[in-house]
Amino acid sequence: MPGRTDPTPSARRIVASSRGRLAGTDFHEAVVAARGELGSPHRAPFPELSERGFAATRTARTVSCLAELFADGQPFGWRLTSRPSHESVAASSRFRSDINVLADVIGGEGSGHQGSTVVSLTGPVSLAADLGLSNGEAVLSDHGARRELAESLTEGVAALSEALRTAVEDESLVIRWLEPHLERALAGRIPTSSGYRTLRAVPRAEADRFLSDLAAACDRLGIDAVLDVDGPLPDPEFGQHFHGVAARPLGRGSAEWEGIAGVVDRGQEAWLGITDVGDEDRTVDTVRSFWRTWRDLGLGAKELSAVTIEEADDLAGLSPLRGTEVHRRSATVTEGLLDLSRE
Repeated sequence: MPGRTDPTPSARRIVASSRGRLAGTDFHEAVVAARGELGSPHRAPFPELSERGFAATRTARTVSCLAELFADGQPFGWRLTSRPSHESVAASSRFRSDINVLADVIGGEGSGHQGSTVVSLTGPVSLAADLGLSNGEAVLSDHGARRELAESLTEGVAALSEALRTAVEDESLVIRWLEPHLERALAGRIPTSSGYRTLRAVPRAEADRFLSDLAAACDRLGIDAVLDVDGPLPDPEFGQHFHGVAARPLGRGSAEWEGIAGVVDRGQEAWLGITDVGDEDRTVDTVRSFWRTWRDLGLGAKELSAVTIEEADDLAGLSPLRGTEVHRRSATVTEGLLDLSRE
């Protein structure tokens, strides 16, 4: 399993984090609020505020990380190009500006802080589904184009790491690679541009190579890579390459929990979206239900150090104030589980 053998301070106990997709348009305020609730020992997200426009989305951020590839804006979305466009320049500028804001906030916290920053980007298979070619079809439709895109993304991680390292100082870095289209791409269920047909399935061996190369690149740079398929536990075939995997498991007793136990047994981290985002604060129920499930799986206090707790549902539809409250709940869930584990 890729990843450092000497864990970061925040990885030695159960911690909280967030997928980072939030409402609002004030990025500085979002960073301050997220770090206020999810600062050390937790893992603070690098917020994504898509309400600020196309240049602030996760896709735009990922495009700005590509090495020697670019994209421009079209009515159907982003289109892959070999030259910079107005849209790609805007995306890169916004990303650099956001990183500078993060650096300013961290600098204002004073010396001696030891935190962890989590950046969410789109993985190579899903990015190939999101970006188009000159003919309007998805990059996913062309074997050579998707290979070139995956290689560009893997190569671009080094420059991103350098920029982020300058901003976060001594904090550890995590990149959450979102692959919401992975399973549909493998099953040949991604529609063509016309919508009347579906694209040919991406070979599993090819997807495995793209993901393993990306995870290995992160590992070489000292970055913990987490695979998130936007819901269930990722297929172990792909998840095994990463430092951790993310899932939003169903209720207590579901079969998915056996897979989560397997992740922990393999020495990987499990990022679990279990914090309720509803109006009623159900933190106590969440803690008790999780601990019963954990014990039923034969896991105990020691294995809790492999767990990161986050929200069960997207926070972009909530107000910034409510989003902050959910972050606080996630942190409280970790403290409750620590207390139970000591009994």
